[in-house]
Amino acid sequence: MRCCPALSGRSGLGWALPGLGGGLALLLLFGAGCGQVRVDSYGAEGVAPRSVLQLRWRRKLVHHSLFTYRPEEWASACFGKNGTVYIGSSSGRFLALSPKGELIWEMRAQGGISSQPWYNPRSSLIYFGADDGRLYAVEAATGKVRWSYATKGRIRHKPAYSNGLLLFTSSENRIYAVDALSGRWRWQYDREHPEGFNIAGHAGVLLVEGVAYTGFSDGRVVALKAATGEVIWTKNLGEGKSRFVDVDSTPQRLGHGLILASSYSGGVFALTREGGSVSWRKPLAGVTGLSVDGTHVYAAAPTIGLIALDNKGRERWRQAIPSGLPLAPTSMGSFLLVNGTEMGLAVARVRTGELVQYFDPRQGISAPVAVHRSSIAVLSNGGYLYVFDLLL
Repeated sequence: MRCCPALSGRSGLGWALPGLGGGLALLLLFGAGCGQVRVDSYGAEGVAPRSVLQLRWRRKLVHHSLFTYRPEEWASACFGKNGTVYIGSSSGRFLALSPKGELIWEMRAQGGISSQPWYNPRSSLIYFGADDGRLYAVEAATGKVRWSYATKGRIRHKPAYSNGLLLFTSSENRIYAVDALSGRWRWQYDREHPEGFNIAGHAGVLLVEGVAYTGFSDGRVVALKAATGEVIWTKNLGEGKSRFVDVDSTPQRLGHGLILASSYSGGVFALTREGGSVSWRKPLAGVTGLSVDGTHVYAAAPTIGLIALDNKGRERWRQAIPSGLPLAPTSMGSFLLVNGTEMGLAVARVRTGELVQYFDPRQGISAPVAVHRSSIAVLSNGGYLYVFDLLL
């Protein structure tokens, strides 16, 4: 096999992952020994023989029609008391499952579910948003709906909690604050959609020390007082760009008084929490996923793959992603979990980006990964919920 040049970055590794229907994975590692090739065989569940992932159980949540072209599932799970798993799906069913995958209860939303729930241990309530525009508050023990709040847009992210308030965003280009116990409206803030085409999706809410940060389709990042909705500052990340300025990735806390945000056409920005001024910028186009683990910044984009930066914006390593939209990576100890709309779940090393293991459920994993301690839950586009243990 031809030796390919290393990608730019510290490690320079290229992933060639299996196709959606393939049973073999060809993993090409181009590092110090350029041209090293390893072929791993995958079993029925798509788990490589050298496992850091151990499948605990799986459960079919959605039965797609045979005529469904490229099914997609965007709902993520959360873990509650004693390891209970809570998750929705495009079917509109919201389930509570035991640590062994057994059904505890289920309820139905009025539309499909594409969001991640949030569990409040103090009130024992589960909160989740749905495609019907409603935010639901459900009793964790029984599934009884305590209240719901109606908006006019999809809700794709989990709410943030601040002193009795839930803050959440919708596809209306709007952030809401409602009372966590009653669902009563407290305040809202919105911005107009820009003319022309926008990138699909919207940012969630980052909450730091009583301040809520979120992004909008007009390229703005806004800081607001969580208690009142009063605007503290706004920052335009789309200056000099004529289109696709959307800030669709949820801002992240970077440390040292900074937050991280990205504009689809403008790149990745480190902004001061106090005033929103730019500390540094990395001009990466098309970022669809953004995450921070304390020492590294991870940005994912279809055209550039996965890039690891340090907290000053300097590139450490990068990995090519075969196809589809990669999601924001999730770090667990020394490992990094990466998935996307047309790929399975890859486990890589945080420091180098070296691929350790690849799980292929077929049809991709569009939903964000949910983690709790050493447990991982992912919903595949094929409608299966997989729960793993990661050997840290």
